[in-house]
Amino acid sequence: MLARTVSPQASGRIPAVAVRWVSVTDFRCYAQARLMLDGRPVVLTGDNGAGKTNMLEALSFLAPGRGLRWARLSEITRIGASSQAWAVAAGLDAP
Repeated sequence: MLARTVSPQASGRIPAVAVRWVSVTDFRCYAQARLMLDGRPVVLTGDNGAGKTNMLEALSFLAPGRGLRWARLSEITRIGASSQAWAVAAGLDAP
């Protein structure tokens, strides 16, 4: 038996990518937060204004596009932050 890899374009399938962790600093309501994931589906729960959508927006900045809410970059920095710098990072598992 011969094993070979097939490119996603050739097979018509997009390879699965799993987010393993997300880290934000001075992003929206978060001074600093890190969300650790294990590949299973995630459900974010909490009170209104707890930051659920902010975490989803952080992830959206890591994909091509302009973010979940189309916000200006100047609107992203946490109110009360010492500078206008904010950061979003993630660890991925990908083929």
